[in-house]
Amino acid sequence: MDQVWIAKKIITGFILGVFILALAGTASAMTKEDLARKALIERVNSHDKLLESLERISWFGGMRLRYERVDRASDNSTANDADGHLDTDRPRIRFRFGARAHVYEDLDFVFRLSTGGDDASTSGNTTLDGTFGNEAISLNLAYGSWEFMDGLTVQGGKVKNPFMRSEVVWDGDVNPEGLSEIYQKKSGDTTLQFVAGQYIVEETDRNTTVDSDDVVLLAWQAQLHQKTKAGKFKFAIAWYDYNHLTDSGSAVTKQLGSGDGQRNSQVTGTNVNTTNIQIFDFMADWSSPLGSKHGSLFYEYAVNTDADAPAGNNTIAQDLDTAWQLGFKFGDKKVKKTGQWQIKTLYRLVQQDAVFYALTDSDFHQGGTNAKGIELRAKYAIRKGMQLGYTFFNTENERGDINGGKLDVPGQHQLDLKFTF
Repeated sequence: MDQVWIAKKIITGFILGVFILALAGTASAMTKEDLARKALIERVNSHDKLLESLERISWFGGMRLRYERVDRASDNSTANDADGHLDTDRPRIRFRFGARAHVYEDLDFVFRLSTGGDDASTSGNTTLDGTFGNEAISLNLAYGSWEFMDGLTVQGGKVKNPFMRSEVVWDGDVNPEGLSEIYQKKSGDTTLQFVAGQYIVEETDRNTTVDSDDVVLLAWQAQLHQKTKAGKFKFAIAWYDYNHLTDSGSAVTKQLGSGDGQRNSQVTGTNVNTTNIQIFDFMADWSSPLGSKHGSLFYEYAVNTDADAPAGNNTIAQDLDTAWQLGFKFGDKKVKKTGQWQIKTLYRLVQQDAVFYALTDSDFHQGGTNAKGIELRAKYAIRKGMQLGYTFFNTENERGDINGGKLDVPGQHQLDLKFTF
């Protein structure tokens, strides 16, 4: 009897053990499936986050191939530029690559790299020479853009120029460094925009012999954009105030122009201005469809209200404080699609102390101030992302240089092939 009872107990225990092992095996298998499923979900979520992050980034850039010829008058003065009477032929390239990251709903970050190195703030061009040597790449843009409140954006860093502008005051390649505030308000066909900027132009080193403050640019601009039946009108009034530009230690780093004849009044050999610069700038633009094309008439007047350089040094004459231009554009409003084209012509005059010479157009009369003449430009879209352009300048000194000489450039030609993405 005991043996039978023991046998039943053993059999029951065996069956119960097998059942428990089976349940454990099933539970273990379910756990592995759950783990695999969980790992797959995490991987998918990770990929989704990566794709979401990539979708927040927009890439942009382009490359421009240029062949440039500069014909200078053979009787130009060589006192300020030993090569001022010689012609130039050179192939050039400009490459830019950047991105805008939409970090949060109200916060963007923008950066761009460019050729040109640290040679000048007004150009990304680099000349093709040097026995196939590598070309320098530098930081061209790097700033954060915060939509602080409805209609108000604050930007800080090496920022994209926020002002309505032509190249009388600003070369198109200049990107200021500091803070910008942009407020925009729209109401029907009217748009008002207010722009302010606080920028560091030169950070002045201190030493035992020189004590001067940093050169700072404080800038304000008010814009009115108005759509009417007669076309679209744009007006802008700006004030550009350069502080401490004439301090004895405030040498200008980036020089432009052919010798002293293209600079503001300066202490000879020091690169320090002897004139203050406070620019009042007025711009007006009218644009409208003209038949199947688009036309635009534009005008700008700038005056340095604090042009007070003493006679002597690099001062051509007193009260050379005015700049202005008048021009016209005609063609397609945008030149992007195959066959679209546009032409532009203008006349410009820039007196010696009218604007800050280091930041004005670096192509017109080869940069700087003390210049007048015409510019003709044409561009044509070969296909989407590919554009052909030609620019011609015929310029001369607004008046002779400090030595009584001259710099005439009767023909400056730029042939461009541009790629964008």
